[in-house]
Amino acid sequence: MPHQRPAGHRRRRTGHYSPPVYLVTVQVGSQWTRECMARLATIFGLLPPERHAPHITLFGPFTLDKGCDIRVLLEDPLLRSPGFSSFSAMLGGALVLRGRKGYAAVIRAAPGDPLALLAAAVRDSLLPHTRTCTWIDQIAGQRIFHVSTGFGLRRRKAEEIVEFLDTLPPGRRNAEGMRCMAGTTLDLFRLEVIRKGTLMDAFDFPTGTWIGRPAAFSEDRWEKTLESFRQKSGYQIDHPSFSEEDTAFVISDLHLGHANIITYTSRPFPDAATMDSVLIQNWNFRVRPTDTVYFLGDLAYGRNAGPAARYLSLLAGDVHIVAGNHDSGLGHASGSMEVTWRSRRFLMVHDPAEAPPDYPGFVVHGHLHNNQPGEYPFLNMPGRRVNVSAEMVGYVPLSLDELVDIIETSPGDAQFPTLNDARRKLNR
Repeated sequence: MPHQRPAGHRRRRTGHYSPPVYLVTVQVGSQWTRECMARLATIFGLLPPERHAPHITLFGPFTLDKGCDIRVLLEDPLLRSPGFSSFSAMLGGALVLRGRKGYAAVIRAAPGDPLALLAAAVRDSLLPHTRTCTWIDQIAGQRIFHVSTGFGLRRRKAEEIVEFLDTLPPGRRNAEGMRCMAGTTLDLFRLEVIRKGTLMDAFDFPTGTWIGRPAAFSEDRWEKTLESFRQKSGYQIDHPSFSEEDTAFVISDLHLGHANIITYTSRPFPDAATMDSVLIQNWNFRVRPTDTVYFLGDLAYGRNAGPAARYLSLLAGDVHIVAGNHDSGLGHASGSMEVTWRSRRFLMVHDPAEAPPDYPGFVVHGHLHNNQPGEYPFLNMPGRRVNVSAEMVGYVPLSLDELVDIIETSPGDAQFPTLNDARRKLNR
């Protein structure tokens, strides 16, 4: 007669132990990504068991030796990981993966260096204490980091989702309200410990603390997470930071009053009122009244936005405006302007498509935000273009002195996704 495992009550009496199954993931907080996943679920009729909140798995599923405290095991890699207050991953192409319960349609997520180091540290800390884990985690470097769009699927449905994702247009949205996700950088704010399929605990990266399950669903707590992230990333200036002498700055696409821009470009703000307050404060803590600012369009937009002229009256400096496609009520705005700074020629435009392809200097533009980071990053040296949309320059006006310094110290083939990336690579 084949051996049978004891029933639940007998298992407890005879000492048999069924350890809980864990996952260690990082939460994808991008509202745009969440909306895309929801739209995909609607388009392809995915059932609730075939979808879940967007995340990137770092380790698991796995079980632990009896008596192990997972929070204790994670403390060292979390607190010792370099740059633990700021993690990111860049979305890539879609592919089909085979799992234990069918197929998954996923989008690759290439981890930034801090996240890759954290994932390795989490693996090294947990692996010696696991009773069971996937073969992917048993050998370093085997895991394909990804965001699942659907799992437990029939193979054909998974392939159809991947084919659909591969046809999405870059930059603009298609009829279903989606655009190409490849090249999008995700800021990752929390590590989550999943136990038996349910959130057990969460570690908040920007504040460096365990926040527990209740706080993980609190809007007030989320606002504190975003505020701490903005402060540590330099996206929120809390005191004046002026240049020693009068100088010039450039920035584009503030979109004051525009709540939907937070979703479309994954801005780290909980609402439009907070965004407006931070953007105006950043400007006035960076620009003195005697400085010059070249603003390259789209000052305000949206049904709840106030008049552009009123916003402009709140901003310091001598502001020269290139009109954007959403600007109105700014009669003194121009279509483009040429600026020479420290012998560098810059053509200031809103939309780069409006610049002549043979311009001998650098074209400085906005309009595209962070929607086409491959073709229109912050700095594209081969293409001689600079994207100063607010998202690309960290929501703070960029001085032309720093821009010239970056251009003059960058290799001829350099392409930096954001201003912060340029600063890190050039040790600025």
